[in-house]
Amino acid sequence: MPSNLTVSERIVLHLLQHQKLQDSYDVPIDVSQDGIAASLCISRAHAAIELKKLKEAGEVVEKLAHIRKGKTKRKVYFLSRSGEEKASKIKQYAVSEGIDIGPLIDIRKCRGPDLWSSLSNENRTVLAAACVFRKPFRREALPGTSVALLPVDRSGMVEMPVPLRKEVLALIPAKEVRKWQSFAADYWLKEGEYRERLYHLLEAGREKEAEMLLASKGSLLLRDSDKDLLEIVSRIESPSDRYAAKVRQAQAETARIAGDHEYCFRMCAEMVSSQDRRERFEGLMIKGKALKDEGGLEEALDSLLSARSIGLHLDDAGLECEIAEVLLLSGHQEQTIDILDTLLRRERAKDPELIERAYYLIGMAHLKQGSASEALRYLSKSLAITKAADKKPWYRALADAYTQVGMEGKAKEFAAKTDPPKRWGEV
Repeated sequence: MPSNLTVSERIVLHLLQHQKLQDSYDVPIDVSQDGIAASLCISRAHAAIELKKLKEAGEVVEKLAHIRKGKTKRKVYFLSRSGEEKASKIKQYAVSEGIDIGPLIDIRKCRGPDLWSSLSNENRTVLAAACVFRKPFRREALPGTSVALLPVDRSGMVEMPVPLRKEVLALIPAKEVRKWQSFAADYWLKEGEYRERLYHLLEAGREKEAEMLLASKGSLLLRDSDKDLLEIVSRIESPSDRYAAKVRQAQAETARIAGDHEYCFRMCAEMVSSQDRRERFEGLMIKGKALKDEGGLEEALDSLLSARSIGLHLDDAGLECEIAEVLLLSGHQEQTIDILDTLLRRERAKDPELIERAYYLIGMAHLKQGSASEALRYLSKSLAITKAADKKPWYRALADAYTQVGMEGKAKEFAAKTDPPKRWGEV
């Protein structure tokens, strides 16, 4: 990093920015050892050594303070009077020498071209590799450098500022960028982070491997589906014949979950036109789920029943659950119960998630019929085995069921769980 200033001088300038906060109850993380290290792109150990020297020289004072949004007090650092005088002299020197101190005290203010031009080829290689990562990665994944170049947090992770990443990558030939994207893809394979691997595989031009990954790990990726994942998977526009069915299925389901139904229906149409029965089945099923999400229950049921007519539904209990849910939403409780009773006799002890869902839907059907005792039986079974993070739908349904059977105490107990009192300090 271009500088005629020592690390100690950079710390002094950094702390000067926060001097007015020294009497505040809450202070930013920037004045802690971790914050100083991250802002100046030095290790925690290096920051500790320099802070010790500054304290011994009487230029920095250490105190305990609450970090903003933190729960406990931590050691923080501010300038003493002599430290402020030193900072003023350093600033005067920087101005006289034409040194831009902004990038020296906060990497987020560093300009990519300036940083790049100041580095040796060896250090440029490390910076280039770091800038392809869009998520924090382990510092140990890259070689060491002769200067403190990458912002490392307390756990040894590096997160490059987005503007700096973009500026640096714009300076590197496309071939070199692809090489480092490939490096990142292999890094994330070792970490078991499949979304990031998929992203970097596509950035590196390794599309066949991206197809293989989406085909084999699609179900895992879909557990955290969102618009970012959709943006990634939609980049595969013409998958090879070998993986096309699995890729389109993942694309359609990702789009459905992300709420992009236009793209979802387009992928479903491609699937439904396939010669492969399984792909047509999956296309009709995903289309039915998307129509249900939009509230088109009649059209959703038509699509799901068309999937059933293909003759593969006995191998896919999920379809029966989808049909049952659409019937439940349409007010056909008895049909819902019949389908799910048959399903449970066939599926018992096979798929816990599917059984949990079936119990819940049967319970809701009984609740809508006014059979509160049966509703309690099935809803309680579902709640006992669900792994859902948000259990409020179960609590609401159980509160309604207990109200119907006249157990007001239990009803209030579950109703309270749907809106628990906030703990002290929560917004």
